[in-house]
Amino acid sequence: MYRARALTAVVVAVLALCGARTAPHAVRYVALGDSAAAAPGVPNQVDARCARSDHNYPALVAARLRTAGFADVTCSGATTADLGGQFRALSSRTTLVTLTIGANDVGFAGIVMKCTALGLFHPDGAYCRAAYTRTGTDELDERVAATEPKIAGALRTVHRLAPHARVLLVGYLRLTPLDHHGCRPRELFGNGDLAYLDAFEKKMNAMLGRTARANGAVFVDNHPVSAQHDICRPSGLRWTEGLIPTSPTVPFHPNALGERAMAERVLAAAGQ
Repeated sequence: MYRARALTAVVVAVLALCGARTAPHAVRYVALGDSAAAAPGVPNQVDARCARSDHNYPALVAARLRTAGFADVTCSGATTADLGGQFRALSSRTTLVTLTIGANDVGFAGIVMKCTALGLFHPDGAYCRAAYTRTGTDELDERVAATEPKIAGALRTVHRLAPHARVLLVGYLRLTPLDHHGCRPRELFGNGDLAYLDAFEKKMNAMLGRTARANGAVFVDNHPVSAQHDICRPSGLRWTEGLIPTSPTVPFHPNALGERAMAERVLAAAGQ
C-alpha cells in the first residue's frame, strides 16, 4: 500500500512538472504609439478620439497571441510627449510592449503636405529638397537627430514601468517607390523629391533601429520588407495609401493589408 501511494505521488508530481513546463506563459500585452499603430480609417473604428481600429496591428497581434490581458492605448497624432498618458497602461505584470513613435516628432504630416504642395506646381523639380536645405544644412536630418533622444527616453520609461516585458520598437512601412518613379495623381511629389524623401525615410528608419538596440528593445524593421508595397503599387499589393486612398485609411498611412503585414512582423519578433 505504501509503495502504491508513493508511486502515485511520484506520477502526480512528474505530470504537474511537465504541465508547468509546457503550459504557455500568459501574455499581457500593451500597445503604445501613434497613427501607424492606431490605424485611422481602417475598419472598424472603435475609438473616435484616437481614430483607432479594431483591426490595427496591435489588435491582430493580441488575437493571435490569445492574450491574458490586452491594452491598446495607441492614438493618432501622438508624439513622444504624449506617451505619458499611454504609459499608465504599463505595469510590472506586462510581458509584451509594442511602441510605434517618432513620425509626429519629426513632423511627418507637415513634410508630406509641404512636398505635395510644392510638387503640385513643380512636378519635374526638387523644390521640397531645396526648401529643407536652403540654409546649407538639412532640416530633416536635424529633426531626426532631435527625435532620437526622445525615443530613447521613452524606451527607458517603458523598461522602468514594465521591467519584465519584451519591448518591441515597431518601425514604419515604406512610403516612396524604390525606383523613385512617381505615380500621379496618387502622389504629387516632384520627381526630384522622391529620392530626397526616400533618403529621409531611410535615415529615420536607421535612427529607430539604432535607438532600439541601444536601449534594450527589439527593432521590428518594416521598411525593407515593404519595398514592393509602397504607395505606387496596385491595389492588393499596396500596404500604404497615397494622397487619395482607394482602401479605407487616411492619406499616407497603412491600409488593412499594411496593418496585417506589420502584425506578422511583430509576431515573428515576439517569437510566435
